[in-house]
Amino acid sequence: MVQTLPYGGAVHRVGDLEITPVFDGYAYDEPIKMYAVDTDDPQLRGERVEDWAEYGDFLDGDGRIEHAYGGFLLRTGDHLALIDTGVGPDQIGPYGPYGHVIKGGEMPRRLAELGVDPAAITDVLLSHLHPDHYGWAVDDDASLFPNATFRCHTLDWDFYMRPRNGRVRPMWAPLVNLEPRLEMFDRDGPVLPGIDALLTPGHTPGSTTFVISSGADRCVVVGDVVHCPIELLEDEWITLGDIDPVMARRTKDALARELAANGAHVAGPHFPGLRFGRLLPGEGRRLWSV
Repeated sequence: MVQTLPYGGAVHRVGDLEITPVFDGYAYDEPIKMYAVDTDDPQLRGERVEDWAEYGDFLDGDGRIEHAYGGFLLRTGDHLALIDTGVGPDQIGPYGPYGHVIKGGEMPRRLAELGVDPAAITDVLLSHLHPDHYGWAVDDDASLFPNATFRCHTLDWDFYMRPRNGRVRPMWAPLVNLEPRLEMFDRDGPVLPGIDALLTPGHTPGSTTFVISSGADRCVVVGDVVHCPIELLEDEWITLGDIDPVMARRTKDALARELAANGAHVAGPHFPGLRFGRLLPGEGRRLWSV
């Protein structure tokens, strides 16, 4: 039986573990604007409006795609872990050719609705260091999660926190508040009981997928390897804001092949409804099932 939540979404179970989506906000975007890419490489294109004709299930009644912001909460052993922390209290943007604005602001309220005191969270795992994933981690000098250890890949920390022209770029400067409680990892493998890190680079140098397992069951939280499940179905579509688009596409394609082969449930912090689904092999193309 699926346990739905008062604010939407559903608890996902993996063996003895429960993974709860925690929303920070939503955006509703025109797909062509969300995926358009300025590149001379025809293999790294965005999609056209007509490409969405058969993917109406991903769109609302106005033809927009839901883009969620948030994270995933789970208790494993003695740890209460949160994977990604959403946008934070302030908007990000406008930026890009369409003046895109990202808004969050809901995560503390959603945690309260779940009966979770942020002070009880022992570990915050950051899939990568983009501000719509670390927002609440750094808010008010990193005070929301006062007892948490913050964890991220060394490659991302070195990339974003390396001074440029004598200083860290302003958007990433607040991350310095995490340093007293920061533990980095630099290889694949366990980061907490039942949670393994898997380097999936391209979107950022240290972009990390977390594999969650209990007994013989497992699921995958992908960070921004893909923003929407449709990117696992269309090999030529690429994600937003990839630092290395060629590597990001290789990473995504390898992950899609593995997910289709092993049937593991997968979700990401931008998936519609933060819902888990499965990538299924099909005749000629893969299928998405929730």
